[in-house]
Amino acid sequence: MWAPFIINLLFSMNTQPTEDSIVLLSSPGMHEMADRITKMLTSRDNRFMHCMADYNVFANGEIKPHIPETVRGKSVYFLHPMLHPDPNVAVMKLLLTTDALKRASASSISLVLPFIPYLRQDRKDEPRVPISARVLADMIETNHKVDRIITLDMHADQEQGFFSIPVDNLYGMVVHTAYFKRKYKDDFSSVIVAAPDFGGAVRARRFAARLGSEVPVLIIEKKRVGYKDDGANSAETMELIGPDVTGKDVIMYDDMIDTGGSIMAAGKTLLEKGAKSVCAVVTHGLFSAEAEKRFKQADMQVVAVETIPRDAEYCNENESWLCFLSIDKLVAESIYESSLVGGSVSKMFE
Repeated sequence: MWAPFIINLLFSMNTQPTEDSIVLLSSPGMHEMADRITKMLTSRDNRFMHCMADYNVFANGEIKPHIPETVRGKSVYFLHPMLHPDPNVAVMKLLLTTDALKRASASSISLVLPFIPYLRQDRKDEPRVPISARVLADMIETNHKVDRIITLDMHADQEQGFFSIPVDNLYGMVVHTAYFKRKYKDDFSSVIVAAPDFGGAVRARRFAARLGSEVPVLIIEKKRVGYKDDGANSAETMELIGPDVTGKDVIMYDDMIDTGGSIMAAGKTLLEKGAKSVCAVVTHGLFSAEAEKRFKQADMQVVAVETIPRDAEYCNENESWLCFLSIDKLVAESIYESSLVGGSVSKMFE
């Protein structure tokens, strides 16, 4: 009469997970950040471990990801740079790796993507063009492989609605605010925050409010000229709408710098209007089309956060005008809170 009970007991013991671990899987470009984040997490909770994925590339360019350790039954946070080496290769690596994780029986898959490409293409603004942001969202969610996404400063807050899964859209301004509060020692009497266009006005006002209720905001009205066939990347500033900038330190606040044309044109206008200094502050520093060379020649400082992988050599070569701020603590906290039953990522927005 005891045989069925004993058999069931042995079966249940053999099918229980052998370890309650959470894997931080990183792809090339994110290994160092993932290692630092893992150390932060393990100081609070010994469930976390770091695993580094690698990729074989066949002669014809096909990609084959390899995950060196078992992830069966484990929660996986996949840290992946979506602009490394370029956005299109990065997207393919992402899709193949999430499929590999699902087939390896990971219990859950959370994507940690500090930067997500294609989000500027979030609407049909002319005939016969795609809504690429929605296409990318659909690709990521194919076959319900992904459970959650952690990212920073999507181009527009409503783009979270393209996804049917939870999206934690962290604010880079949390890191920016701490930096400028230290720099100005909480005295912002000489500071004006500027939005480089009307679309960035809400973002600039949020940032100014975090610095202090007395920090004024101006908007730079601009008209794009010199369009190419694709209608991208050419602009000139026109008019400043807001307080006088004479003798003031102006912080231009935006979500990203791509080629830098708009930001540099806006900075030139601010200096011509009498600004004492101009600092461009962004979350994502893409710096396409040799933007670094132009910024070195411009009289402007740039502050960005580390959403795009850059090596030490790159940072040293551009330290005269460019400062990177770490997001390790912000990302670590979001991973930790999302790993808890009843954890709250939203408290980091406050």
